[in-house]
Amino acid sequence: MDSGRVRFQVHRAQKLAASFLLIFLLQALWLVAHLPLTMAETRNALAGRALWSQHRLTSARSTLIPGDSILTLRCAGLLPSLAQSFSSHTGSFSIYAAPDRWLVRLPFVAFGLWLGGALWWVARRLFGDEGGYVSLGLYCVSAPALLTSVTADPAILAAWGLFGLIFTAIGVAHTLYAPPRKWRPRILLLGAAIGFTAAANLSAAIAGLIVAFICMLYLALGRRWVAIGLLAISSGIGALLLLLLFGFNIGELSAAVMVPNAEYLRLTTYRISALLLVPGGLIEVVAFLSCLIVFIAWPRTRYFGNAVPLIVALLIPWWPGQFLPGASAVWALPFAFVFIGGIYADLLEIRFFAGRFRRLITASALIVAGASAIFSLMVTVGA
Repeated sequence: MDSGRVRFQVHRAQKLAASFLLIFLLQALWLVAHLPLTMAETRNALAGRALWSQHRLTSARSTLIPGDSILTLRCAGLLPSLAQSFSSHTGSFSIYAAPDRWLVRLPFVAFGLWLGGALWWVARRLFGDEGGYVSLGLYCVSAPALLTSVTADPAILAAWGLFGLIFTAIGVAHTLYAPPRKWRPRILLLGAAIGFTAAANLSAAIAGLIVAFICMLYLALGRRWVAIGLLAISSGIGALLLLLLFGFNIGELSAAVMVPNAEYLRLTTYRISALLLVPGGLIEVVAFLSCLIVFIAWPRTRYFGNAVPLIVALLIPWWPGQFLPGASAVWALPFAFVFIGGIYADLLEIRFFAGRFRRLITASALIVAGASAIFSLMVTVGA
C-alpha cells in the first residue's frame, strides 16, 4: 500500500456542499423546463449549430455577427448539433429547425454548477468550512446566479472563466518557489482559463489578466520576472485555444468584432441597476455592503484572502462588458460571495467571538440565505 498517495475522501463538508449544489441544480432544471427560449438564445443555438455542422462550406459567409461570443455559440450549438448528427434524418440538414431548450441550455447549467463547485473550493481553502458554506449557500440560492446559469448567453461563461483565471493565477504565484516541474500543470490550467475566458468575453479576459498580473507581482517577491514570463506563456496558450475555438478561421474571428465600441466603454450605473432589478439582488448587495463595513472597521479582516475578492467585486461591475453592458455585474457575484464568506468566517472564529454574539452572526447568515432562498423560490415557481 502506497501511503504517500493523495486520496480524495468524501467527508461531511463535501456531502453538505454536494447537497447545496443539488439544490442549485434542481432549481436550474426547473427553470430550463419552464422558461421559453428568448430570441437571442435561439439565434445563439442556430449559429452555434451551424459552426459545428459538417455541411458548412469553408467559403460560406460567416454566421457570426459583431459581439458574438464564440464559446457561447459553441456551447449553445453543441448538443443540438450532436442530436442532429445522430437523428435518422442526417441527410436533410436545416439550420432553421427550432432548437430544443434542454439541449441549448444544459451546457450553461453545467458551467453554473461548475462555478459553484469552484467557488466552494476556493472559499473553503481560504477561510475553512464556515466560509465555504456561507459562500456556496448564498450562491446556490441566488436568483441572479440561477437565471444567468439557465440562459444561453456569455454571462455565466465569462463569470466562470474570470473567477478561474484570477484564482488560478494566484495558485501559480504560490508555486513559484516550488521546483519548476510543479509549474507545468498550473501553467496549462492558467492558459486554458485565459483562452476560455477570452472566448466567452474578451473584455472579461483583459480584466482578469490585469488582476492576475497584479496579484502575481504581489505574491512573487524576488521572482517577479519569472511570474511575468509564466503569465506570458499562459497568455500564448490562451491565444492558441481562442483560435482553436474559432477553428483557426480568420474570417470568423473578424466577423465577431471582439473589440467593444465606445458605447460600452462609458461608466454607467446600469450595470448595478440591472442586478438590483432581479429578485434577491438587493439582499445580496446589502449583505456585501454590510461585510464591507466590517472589513473597514475591523483590521483583523484586512488580509490578502479577503482583499482580492473585495477589490474585484467592487471594481468589476464598472468594467465595460463587451457588447453586454449589464453582464459585468454578474461577473462580480462569485467574488462578492467569497468575500462575504471570508468575513463571516472571521466573525465566527471562536477565539475572537463566542457565546451570544456568535449565535447572532450565525442567525444573520441564515436570515440572509433564507431571504435569498425565498426570492429564488419565487423566481423558480413563477417561471
